[in-house]
Amino acid sequence: MKIQLTKTDIQGKIAELGSEQPWNHNILLTHGIETSPKQQVSHGKNLVKWERIKPILNMLDVSGKRVLDIGCNEGFFSTKISAMASYVKGADIDTLRIKKARFVQYILEPKNLDFEVMDIYSPEIQKQEHFDLCICMGFLHRVPDPFKAIAAISSLTDTVLFEWKSLKHGLHDESYAYFSQKGTDKDDYYGTEYWLLSYAALESILKRQGFMYFYRVDDPRQRRAILVASKVDRDIFKQPDQILHRGRILTLLSHTKRYFKTVVNILSGKLNS
Repeated sequence: MKIQLTKTDIQGKIAELGSEQPWNHNILLTHGIETSPKQQVSHGKNLVKWERIKPILNMLDVSGKRVLDIGCNEGFFSTKISAMASYVKGADIDTLRIKKARFVQYILEPKNLDFEVMDIYSPEIQKQEHFDLCICMGFLHRVPDPFKAIAAISSLTDTVLFEWKSLKHGLHDESYAYFSQKGTDKDDYYGTEYWLLSYAALESILKRQGFMYFYRVDDPRQRRAILVASKVDRDIFKQPDQILHRGRILTLLSHTKRYFKTVVNILSGKLNS
């Protein structure tokens, strides 16, 4: 029989789990309790991401569908989508993330939802059943080998929704991959940043796995890109891309700004020496 936790119990458990690993998602639990009660503005935050992808999920019509959430973190998106789909599996390599996701599941009691510790590079991934849709939220730039990860995902589904960190500069149709200069994330090892891919780079990889249809959503004022990719034609691909083009002038201004910032830093160092 399930033990009903009081408000104090839930707050204590959130603090306990947060001491093991800081909370990433802000998830509203019972008694109005939030796991990480901070104002969210950045496109990289879960509440903002949800508002961006919710219209896309409606266009994809996930009702009655099986959905796999790769890199599910603490289960926010898995839990949300479980109210729309017939079944959702949240998978993440980090045992601490899955531990928090299962706590959220215990409190909110979503139906048709499972969480599993899973390594995208493991042969075990091939034992998964087929899914109608796979979502990868904030996942792509946190894997050291995106090509191998995408190959694994492509064996599980025909349609993928990617949301990832790109760059403010650079054209959409130029295929480039920038290796992040950030070091290893000591608080969240699996949150370490690796490759930042352009749309064209990601689409080139996907085409080699049989994906032929793409729908882009982007805003160059933010660093978060969204791409729906599929091996089969769907109604969403009849819609125009929702993007503000990163034209050559914007790209030039971005590079110029970075150049002058570097010069200023060099001159400041000389003046202070």
